Amino acid sequence: MTPSQPVASELSDRNGPCRLLVSVRGIREAEIAIRAGVDLVDIKEPEAGSLGAASGEVIREILSLAGSRLPLSVALGELLEPAVTDRLPEDASCYVKLGLAGCGSLPDWPLRWRERIEQLPAGVQPVAVVYADWRVADAPPPSEVLRHVGKMAARAVLVDTFGKRQGNLLAHWSLGQIGEFVDKVHRFELPAVLAGSLSASLTDPLVALGADCLAFRGAVCREDRSGPLDGDLLLQLVQYLRQATGTLGTSKAAFSRSLLRA
Repeated sequence: MTPSQPVASELSDRNGPCRLLVSVRGIREAEIAIRAGVDLVDIKEPEAGSLGAASGEVIREILSLAGSRLPLSVALGELLEPAVTDRLPEDASCYVKLGLAGCGSLPDWPLRWRERIEQLPAGVQPVAVVYADWRVADAPPPSEVLRHVGKMAARAVLVDTFGKRQGNLLAHWSLGQIGEFVDKVHRFELPAVLAGSLSASLTDPLVALGADCLAFRGAVCREDRSGPLDGDLLLQLVQYLRQATGTLGTSKAAFSRSLLRA
């Protein structure tokens, strides 16, 4: 894998079925996610916020483990927080997510965003982040973020929620609003990734709206999003999404055997 052919480019094929992204906070969780058959692994620290950045050690470990096996994304916090770009190795090939909380009243946020992205390794592909609860986050409105995706050189658009205690994505946007936004993202020929405390029950309607990727954390953890990843819950989600999209998933027996070999 080289910076000129990053594994993350697989997400750009919008002709395939809806993909499943799962956020992990450590090497063991990454192993569980890979063996369960997820399509993308996202590296984050849930206790540090919606897009909380993991430590440099965790990021490097997971990139080393999974970087040649499936696409990866890395959360790098919020644009107005101290930069943590040095946590990515120079040969990193992945997506990066950088939030825009607090930028709603800053007219120069696109310039600040570009300057931060330019500090990243050449094999990194930026994702434009839209907060459904953008007023709570004091982030730019979704339409404003979309207006700048070209200048941002974004390779995908993520819809997430900033406040994790104020309900999931559907607490802020109706299915109609989500569908309209997905259509707008597709007009830019970009993949639309949906997140925001999603549950398995939302899989069918969101797939039907044309989402290219669904992102999960809390729904596959014990207790809440800060708890450990639950392999059984994750496998159920993988199998459920595969049924919804008509693709094959990992069997429970194969999943159990792979964990025993780990």
